[in-house]
Amino acid sequence: MSDHARLFSKYLFLPLTILFVIVLFYFHHLESRKIFSADILPLQDAASLPAPPTPTLLLDQNAVLLFNGHPLPYDQGSQVYYLSQNMNTDAWQGALSLSVPDGELYFLEDPFLLDKASAISSCHVFSLYARIGDAYQILPVMVTGIPLISLTSSWSEEPVYDPDSEPDDYFFNSETRYYGGITIFNANPETGKCQTVSSPVTFHERGASSAAYGRKKNYSIKLLEEDGTKNEQYLFDIGTHAKWKLITMFNDSSKIRDMTSLTLWNEIASSQPDFMEYSAEMTYCEVIVDGRYNGLCGVLSPIDEDTLQLKDGDSLYKLVEFGGPSQSAFEYSLRNNFSVAYPVRLRYPKEPEKIQAGWMPLQEYLTYAYWTPNAHAYMSLLDMRNIADFHIFIQAVAAADNQSKNTYMVSRRQPDGRYITYILPWDLNYTFGEIWTQEPEKLYVAFDEDPTVIYAESCIKQLFDENIYGANDLLKQRYSTYRQDILSEDHIISIMEENMALLVDSGALARDTALCPDSGNTADLTQTKQFVRNRLAFLDDYFLNGVKDS
Repeated sequence: MSDHARLFSKYLFLPLTILFVIVLFYFHHLESRKIFSADILPLQDAASLPAPPTPTLLLDQNAVLLFNGHPLPYDQGSQVYYLSQNMNTDAWQGALSLSVPDGELYFLEDPFLLDKASAISSCHVFSLYARIGDAYQILPVMVTGIPLISLTSSWSEEPVYDPDSEPDDYFFNSETRYYGGITIFNANPETGKCQTVSSPVTFHERGASSAAYGRKKNYSIKLLEEDGTKNEQYLFDIGTHAKWKLITMFNDSSKIRDMTSLTLWNEIASSQPDFMEYSAEMTYCEVIVDGRYNGLCGVLSPIDEDTLQLKDGDSLYKLVEFGGPSQSAFEYSLRNNFSVAYPVRLRYPKEPEKIQAGWMPLQEYLTYAYWTPNAHAYMSLLDMRNIADFHIFIQAVAAADNQSKNTYMVSRRQPDGRYITYILPWDLNYTFGEIWTQEPEKLYVAFDEDPTVIYAESCIKQLFDENIYGANDLLKQRYSTYRQDILSEDHIISIMEENMALLVDSGALARDTALCPDSGNTADLTQTKQFVRNRLAFLDDYFLNGVKDS
């Protein structure tokens, strides 16, 4: 290369480099002006648009607003679209589009587009301009910081069961069944993924108390394949399942009781590697059903033969009401091969030819616990580590509605043919001072400040009170261990505060309060946290020093 060429290259290189950087910055700037793949519309440009907008443009053009290719949930009452985002990142994730090829989207210039956290926590409504041809429509869009579930029904059926020959189905499965579709947005907040899952679905209302509350409903949902078989999906960072429960928490003013209690129980379970006592896992979500905002909900994984890894010969029971069946009522169900002996349901095995064998462990349990009490024989049927854990946990969270109710019992067949039974908690909304009341206008809940009430079945309490085979020694040892970490005041309160921060920062609690202004929703945990401190101070004396409840 000549000296002239070298000199030319030397002086040309710098300007070309600068130009290249400018071009990159320009295109990056253009890209940064997009949110969810939609351009930003400056305020002055919006002011020059032809007026007025067409309020029914999407309907007229048979167009749908999509997020990651799926219809975005729309609340017909507020006329607002809902969009879910992960709060663990500052970046907006995913892409909006219109279902028609010539559709264009523009976000009106808005300072909240640059402040994701504030936009979410303040329930800010963005203005999204949808343009098709020369016409446009302004679409209000609100962003939640927790997963979002959209349920749509296409048709329904009314199951009909004979109460005499099918009592379990008649009392527990006769709700209207809806069939349609489900779309779940941002299903895995912990992993940071902006996941979107769609599936055929069947769902129905559940829960006796919540059924009387008109504004929000609990649902059981089951994801389906196109052929009607179950469609298992890994969702919400809480496992792979086809069946899920949606609970409204309508009678918990703080909306943190179920979540906190289940977290604590599963922390206890995870500290026991040599036996399984896990219960359901839970996360928060918001739900829209057939174009109607259903508010803040908890989504729970099931407790079933799959999650408990049950084997042939094992049994699973659900206690749905206080007390147990009389011996005559139980024998009647046994003779008729029923899968319910009220208030107990046999949830596994399900095959008709295995139902009678499935009841056998419970028959033995009820015999020694209630019908012909024998504490020593009763104790031989239990895994006392689990029973101690359950007793400690129920007292620690003051589970007022879980004394011989709202529990699952698992009987596992041992190699020698015996059965060992475990008890698992479920439905933990009446905890940490809140108790059930018969007054519907109070949403069936009141606060009891008394920290000294003990919630326990007499047959279980007797084992510890009389220290049968050293049961109370085991109880003290396990209680002392858990009080060091899992059941310390600081840890319990930190879980409560973390859950409340999520509900506030996601905007979900504010929206739920607006939907149900009579619910008494509050972010103030002062009373609840004081109850935790008082309760554990009492339990220290009760468990460790033998001070009995009044």
